[in-house]
Order: sequence, then C-alpha cells, then structure tokens
Amino acid sequence: GDRTFFSDNWPNRARSWLPTIDHVYEKATCEFVVRAPDHYQVVSNGLLREETDYDDGTRLTHWKQSVPISPWLYVLGVARFAVQQVDDFDGKPIQTWVYAQDRSAGFYDFAVPTKQVMEFYSEYVGPFSYEKLANVTSPATGGGMEAATAIMYGEDSVTGERSVRWRNVIIHEIAHQWFGNAVTEADWDDVWLSEGFATYFTQLFIEHAYGRDEFVDGMKSAADRVFSQYEDDPAYRIVHDNLDDMRRVTSGATYQKGAWILHMLRKRMGDEAFWGGIRGYYATHFNQSATTDDFMKAMELASGLDLEMFAEHWLYDGGNPYLSGWWEYDPTSRTVSLEINQVQQVGGLFDFPLEVGIYFEGERLPRFIETVSVTNRFHRFVVPVNEEPVDVRLDPDTWALFQADFGRRELGRQLRN
Repeated sequence: GDRTFFSDNWPNRARSWLPTIDHVYEKATCEFVVRAPDHYQVVSNGLLREETDYDDGTRLTHWKQSVPISPWLYVLGVARFAVQQVDDFDGKPIQTWVYAQDRSAGFYDFAVPTKQVMEFYSEYVGPFSYEKLANVTSPATGGGMEAATAIMYGEDSVTGERSVRWRNVIIHEIAHQWFGNAVTEADWDDVWLSEGFATYFTQLFIEHAYGRDEFVDGMKSAADRVFSQYEDDPAYRIVHDNLDDMRRVTSGATYQKGAWILHMLRKRMGDEAFWGGIRGYYATHFNQSATTDDFMKAMELASGLDLEMFAEHWLYDGGNPYLSGWWEYDPTSRTVSLEINQVQQVGGLFDFPLEVGIYFEGERLPRFIETVSVTNRFHRFVVPVNEEPVDVRLDPDTWALFQADFGRRELGRQLRN
C-alpha cells in the first residue's frame, strides 16, 4: 500500500517525538510546519496557514492551533488524501480527509452526522471551542481518536455504507471535542470525565436524533459490558487511585459505567437541573482542566442535592448492585408485596431510587410505576392495587444500573411455609 505518516500520542506518547511537558493537564497552543514530497497532503490541528510548493518537488505546509490543548491531542498526518470541504458550523469549516482511493465512499460516509452533532452539543452543552472540525482516515487507530479539530478514524471506517457502528464512533469522537478536549480531566485518575462523558453524550444525541428506543438499547448494551468486566474485576473503581500503570488508564467500565453514572445522575437530578449542571461545569472549565470533585460540585450547585454519597458509591468504590427478591399479590388486601434485597459480595451497600412497574392484563406498558428507595440490605414494600397484576418489573424505563434475580412468588407457597 501507499506510505503514510501519522502521530499517535495516546495517552502519554507525545514525549516520544516532541519536547513537551507530556501531562494531560498541560495545555498549550501548537504549530506544525512540515516540508514533505508534494504528492502528499499534511493535516494537523487548527487552521491551515500556508501551503507552498518548491521547485525541488516538496511542499511546505503550516498548521496553527490557536486554542490550548493537551499534548495527547496534538496530531500530524501525512498521506495522499482526498479532501472535501463538507460544510461549516458557525463559520468554522467541517472537512473530510480520506485516502485518495477512498474518495467517493469516504466523502459519503463522513458527510453525516457531523454538523447535526455539533449543533446538538452547542445548544445543550456550550460553544464549540475550536477553529475547524475534520474527520480523517488514519492507520494509527483501530476505532477513533479525538485529536482536537482533526479526529482520526481507523482505515476500515470507510465502507460507503454509513454503518451504525461508525456513525456512533463519529458521534463519540465529536462529543470528545467538548468533553476530554475543551474540558479536560486534570489527571488520568479522572479519565472517566472524558470517556464516560463521550459515551453518554453519544447516547444523548442518539436519543435526540434517532429516538428513545435506540437510546435504551444502547444503555442496556452498555450495562451488559459493565457486568461482563466486573465478573473478572469486581472491585474495579471508576476514579483511579493514583494510577501508575498507563496500560490501565481506561477499561470498558471507564466508558460504559461512566456513562451509566451520568444517566443515573440525570434521573436523580431531573433533566432541567442535569442540563443546567452540565452547562455550568462546561462554562466554568472551558479550555481548562477539571477534576471529579469539580464536576460533582457543579451538579450539586445546579440541583441543590448532596451528592457526596452518590459519588462515593458509584465513582470511588467498586462493585455494582445485585438485587434478589420477589413479588406476590394478595387478593384479600388487594396489594402487591415486594421484597428487594442487596446481595452483592463486593463493595458496600448502594443507595438509589428504583422504579417498579406494575403490569395488568392486555396492557403493554405498566399502569403504575412506583419509586422505592434501595438503601439497606433488606427491603419490604407494599403497593395497593385494584386488581391482580400479571407482572411486576424492576426499572421498566431503564434508569438504574444493577443485576437482579427477581420474579413472582405465589402467596400460597408462603402460607404453606
């Protein structure tokens, strides 16, 4: 194949080729001036300042990034590109850079949904920080890499089919321009502020653009991945404790459980307070760095809630809730009794609201949704009803992260026992 030249700084490899303070909190502007054979194009952060062809068959290319970014977000790519000016957003160019032989398929694949995603995050979170946004094919990543203003995507991203998988990668990497890039974790211990946020804000755009059902499917898939990881590493905590092995900087849980933590926080706070907190956090730390404590303080300020124990359980401790229990109907009192117990073996007891849906014959949706507080090891609840339900389900609207062994118990069995 054709020769290409690309950088890959994640998470702390900028020091391998740049004289820099290679830490996530160290933001700076950058410029790259590259002289290469003139059959190559050069892409980098920021805006193109100069292209000059010389008589010796070389071309000088000068890129300038005027907004400070962390070293792992610096990027340089050299290849035979096909380049398209797709659109603009608030006067800032949206571009596609793909290998020349992939021109037609690549221009088609990356034409959407970039602008729509940028519009959504700008409206709900805050302004786009940078001077351009380019989607770039690269051999340096297998999925996506959120380099500021010039996002890198694996070579197999170009299919000409606009697959859902790659659509979601595009959304995720654009979300990083807000979370991870513009507002950056102050230390690798807090990397969930980048990856958990980008994962959840991908789902939020999906909810906005493609509907609640696809959003719920995405959250359920994320939960399955969390539980799978915790089978092997049950004590894993989302905020690292003085991470010293950069090979462990992220895991599936950083992304998926991080997303779920934001989802549960949204439920606890309510949509209005949640989005207010997000906008406040983004505005306060715009083009700067932030810690998990900074984020939680912003959400407490927006909601008026004390979220210390929420953070302690979900971010600083390991494990996940595992619920065991049953429900039964008593025709004499016309009540549904529920027993819900926390039986997880790792981590402490969680404290969270849990919705319980009560279903009746011929009805697809629950007629009643009762919210109970799961706080202790053992719980009993009684709910009055007018007739015998056909089913009782925990968390019918998908707002809580837990596993459960829960089903109906016949009243007669209890009496016999």
